[in-house]
Amino acid sequence: MELRQLRYFVAVAEELHFSRAAARLSLAQSALSSQIRQLERELGGQLLIRSTRRVELTPAGESLLADGREILAAADDAVHRARALARGESGRLTIGSLGPAPGEILAPLLARLASRHPDVRVEVRAFDFTDIVDGVLDRNAADIAFVYLPLDEPMLHVTPLISEPRVVVLPRRHRLAKRKRLAPHDLAEEMFITEPPSVPQAWRDYWLLLDELGRRPPISPHIGDKLDDWLRLIARGEGIDTAPAIISRYYPWPELAYVQLVDAAPSVIALARRRDAEHPLVGEVEQITLDIVSRANLAEGQQVVSTAGDH
Repeated sequence: MELRQLRYFVAVAEELHFSRAAARLSLAQSALSSQIRQLERELGGQLLIRSTRRVELTPAGESLLADGREILAAADDAVHRARALARGESGRLTIGSLGPAPGEILAPLLARLASRHPDVRVEVRAFDFTDIVDGVLDRNAADIAFVYLPLDEPMLHVTPLISEPRVVVLPRRHRLAKRKRLAPHDLAEEMFITEPPSVPQAWRDYWLLLDELGRRPPISPHIGDKLDDWLRLIARGEGIDTAPAIISRYYPWPELAYVQLVDAAPSVIALARRRDAEHPLVGEVEQITLDIVSRANLAEGQQVVSTAGDH
C-alpha cells in the first residue's frame, strides 16, 4: 500500500462520496475508483460498500480510516520538518567564537536570528586557540565562527569585518605596565606567551610581531591553550603577548595591564566558514552580520573592513 493510495481512501471515507472526494483530490473519479479497487485487492477485502445512493465503510474500512489519518498526519509532519530543516527554518545552528571576538555584534545577530527563525536553536560555542582552524573545519563543532586573522586555509571562506588596534598584555607589576603606549621595539627582548603548535604558525607569528621585529622574540615554555589559561600565565609573570583591544574591555583583571600598541598592524575580526558549508542559514548569518557591522556604533579605534572579494 502506498501513501498515495491511503490518502485517496481517507478522502473517500471522509466524504462518503466518490465525486466529492475526486474533486477534493483534483483527480478524475474513474482514476480514484480504480485506485480504491486496487487497494482493496492488495488488502484482500472490501473497504467500502458502494450503492447508487451512498457509500458506506465496512469494519475494515473504519479501522483503516482511523489508522490512516494518524499515518498521513505523521507523514505530513515528517515532510514539514524535513522541508523546514532544508530551508533552515528549524534545527540547530552553531556559531563559534574565539573569546569576545564578535563583541557587540553577537547580541543583535542572535536577536535577528531568533526573530526570523524561532524554531532554530542557535548555540554559541566558545573556541579555544586550537579551534581557530579545526573548529571551523569540523562540522560537529561549528557551522560558522568569529575568529581573528590571519587565517590562510584554502578550505575556509573568510569575510573580514572589523579592524581595531592591538594592545600589549602584561602583568600589572611589569616595568612597562605604566606606559601609555608601546611600540614593537620596546618588546624585542620580552618573553612572549604563545599558543599550541597546532595553531597555524602564521597566526602565532602575527601576535608575536614577527613582521614588525623581523624575528621571533623569546618564547616562554608555557603554552596557553585556552584564553583564560593564556591570561593567567601572563598575570603570573610568565611572559607577555599582544591581543585585540577588545580583550582589555572584556577581561579587566586587576592582575593585568593593557597598554596600547603602536606602529603595528591592527587586529582584524572575521567570519569564517567552510567553503562547502551545508547549513542553509550560513549565508544569512553572513549577510545579517555585515548589515549589523555597517550600522554599528563601533568602539574607539574600530573600523569596518572592506569585504569586497573572497579571502
